[in-house]
Amino acid sequence: MDYLYVFWVFTGQENKAIKEIKSTFRDNEIVHLQMLVETFFRKQGKVKKETKIAFPGYVFILSEISNDEFIIRSRETIRKSNHVLKLLRYGNSCEAALRKEERMAIERLWQSEDCIAASTGIIAGDKVIVTDGPFKGRESVIKEIHPRRRQAIVEINFMGEIRSMAVGLEIVEKLP
Repeated sequence: MDYLYVFWVFTGQENKAIKEIKSTFRDNEIVHLQMLVETFFRKQGKVKKETKIAFPGYVFILSEISNDEFIIRSRETIRKSNHVLKLLRYGNSCEAALRKEERMAIERLWQSEDCIAASTGIIAGDKVIVTDGPFKGRESVIKEIHPRRRQAIVEINFMGEIRSMAVGLEIVEKLP
């Protein structure tokens, strides 16, 4: 069985932190999960797509190493590292692996892909209807939309806290 662990790292230093984490573990022991989202940004009046990290400041590691052993081995990484701050845990407990329901929510969003593609949709009254993309039929996870920025804010629960992330959502039509 694989476990999913989350390291808290300096924002913008994720790639350096990944190298430091990989140097502590053997290659076959851990897999870094890329969690990317496709968003839009406006520059000089033109809208462009970009791919960015879904949760800046966090690194997701998939491993077969059990919870207790992973905590012990990650201490060495954190002690030696200049970029890794800590291994996230549930409160003051010794539970570091993501719980099953939280992991399933993450897997539902990414659907075995590295990147969540941008979705398209329409606004009908005060409801958003996603017509194409990974959020089609799953509008309930969208908490707010920003049509001008072409993005939606999605809340996801992991490590006992709710975290927000922006995903690409292009609104093609507004219906009364």
